[in-house]
Amino acid sequence: MTSKAYNRLNINESIENNENENGNEIYGENEDLNNNNNDENKNKSYNNDDDNINNNNNNNNNNNNNNENNENNENNEIERSEIILQPIIRKPKIEKKQSFLSKYLKSIIYGGMDGLVSIFVSIAVSFSSSDAKISVLLIIVLSKLVAGAISMGMGDYLGTQADIDFAKGERKREAWEVEYYLEGEKSEMVEIYTKKGIPEEVAREVVDILSLNPKGFVDVMMVEELGIMPDVESQTPWKNGLVNFTSFVFFGILPLLPYLAFLAIATVAKIPSDQHLYLFLIVIGITALTLFLIGIFKAKSTNTKWYKSGATTVIFGVIGAAAGLGTVELIKVIFPNVDISQ
Repeated sequence: MTSKAYNRLNINESIENNENENGNEIYGENEDLNNNNNDENKNKSYNNDDDNINNNNNNNNNNNNNNENNENNENNEIERSEIILQPIIRKPKIEKKQSFLSKYLKSIIYGGMDGLVSIFVSIAVSFSSSDAKISVLLIIVLSKLVAGAISMGMGDYLGTQADIDFAKGERKREAWEVEYYLEGEKSEMVEIYTKKGIPEEVAREVVDILSLNPKGFVDVMMVEELGIMPDVESQTPWKNGLVNFTSFVFFGILPLLPYLAFLAIATVAKIPSDQHLYLFLIVIGITALTLFLIGIFKAKSTNTKWYKSGATTVIFGVIGAAAGLGTVELIKVIFPNVDISQ
């Protein structure tokens, strides 16, 4: 081998070595870059995961806050609606026991009206006889007051007892029919409900449910079929009679108060106890005012218009008094020789 060839061979080897070294360096640098890139990517992925976790936590917190805000808003709206609707929608007061006035209202009105009007008519008839003294008037009217009060009390007692007896008899009959003829009674109730506009299927379903409790079913039948309210059988006849009697005496004695007061004064002052027009005018005023107050009392107990009820009661009282006085005047015309002052 010549020196030139040898030199050329060495040059080629050196060049190859340099290329290998450069390749190794480049490869090492590439590996380093790849490792660095991988590390950076891992760090970025970790950071991204952390960011995602933080974002998820933030989103959850935001969702929780939004839910809490929505719940608070709903609660506020409910509270607001309750405040707004409170004056309009109120829970009805459930009374365990019926009040005395509502329970005996009919007896109070009956006794009061009868006592007031009948005693006024008696006073008016006595006043029409100019010769009658106040003492005579009081004897006649007081006897009428006592007799009328007893009669009204007994009448209320007997009437209430009759209602109770009738209700008990009907209850026994309906209970027997429910026990031995249930399907027939159910058919009658279905017919009643369908007449009120309830669909037949719904009516049958309701009746089937009600019939599961025989006693309750009889109660419903008493009201729907016979029109007898459940409280009829719980009435106490003697209490109704006593209330009627007391009301008659209380209201009936009011027109007599001016005459009683005048008679007491006349007895002490030793003056004549003859009748006077101004006393009768006072009686008329007391009677009219008491009738109006009875009407107001009735209106307050039944939640109706007080002025309308008061005016109606006065009109009915005037009609009753006019009928009584008209009867007396008619008898005078038919029998002119009759002297009612004797």
